[in-house]
Amino acid sequence: MIDHATLIEPLLEICQQAAKAILAVYRQPDFAVQTKSDHSPVTAADLQAHQIIHQGLLRLTPEIPQLSEEAADIPASERQQWPLFWCIDPLDGTKEFIQRNGEFTINIALIENNAPVLGVIYIPMSDTAFWGSRQLGAFKHEPGRETAHIRSRLLSDKLIVAESRRHGQTANAALLKPVQQQFRHIDSLHAGSALKFCLLAEGKADIYPRLFPTSEWDTAAGQALLEAAGGSLVNADTLQPLSYNQRNTLQNPSFFAVADPLFPLELLQQTHHSSAAQD
Repeated sequence: MIDHATLIEPLLEICQQAAKAILAVYRQPDFAVQTKSDHSPVTAADLQAHQIIHQGLLRLTPEIPQLSEEAADIPASERQQWPLFWCIDPLDGTKEFIQRNGEFTINIALIENNAPVLGVIYIPMSDTAFWGSRQLGAFKHEPGRETAHIRSRLLSDKLIVAESRRHGQTANAALLKPVQQQFRHIDSLHAGSALKFCLLAEGKADIYPRLFPTSEWDTAAGQALLEAAGGSLVNADTLQPLSYNQRNTLQNPSFFAVADPLFPLELLQQTHHSSAAQD
């Protein structure tokens, strides 16, 4: 078994190096934006961060294969044989990066037997790091402060929904209708990229429903962090934890991420199934 404690410091160093490359591009007065075959945008920052992380992980754990958004063309028959691998999004939130709103992250997760067991989410703009591990728990480090142990929060009479800036607000409102009477207030926090998982893990939000497409590298680090903090991330259809590298596609199903696993997700599941049946 890999000792996760020995991985954290080198992983943070790799993220810091990638963050410097990302910010160097971000601070240019102009940078090129290309479109990939799946119609998603990519910049030099994505590609440079990918190379830095790839080389860094190769030095750290040469025996562990890597699956990155920027190097995902690995046959399913090959990658599905991996019992252990790194799942990487070198720049999560490329659209936020292009819009220059600062809400982008670096995501690195260790997947073991199809489950995320360790995850790091690094925020280049603030030099802030979150990490979570089944062995260690969940933590947050900000410059000039002591590393803090973090926990997700229990349900109360106030529900805070973490939402994307770009997708799903209308769908979320309909989804949450069956539970709205259980709460005195329902408020929203909007954030890009994997920052929504960070909000749940550090006790600032209660639920992040996602009914629009994501890929496995978008969620792996966030799931590891959230589970280590006491929360859960589950398939919206089955209410089972998301699993990784088991299907030919790398696209996730719809999911619910919650700070408190006792959230009445069965009610949301029913609404989700009803909506899907009408589509």
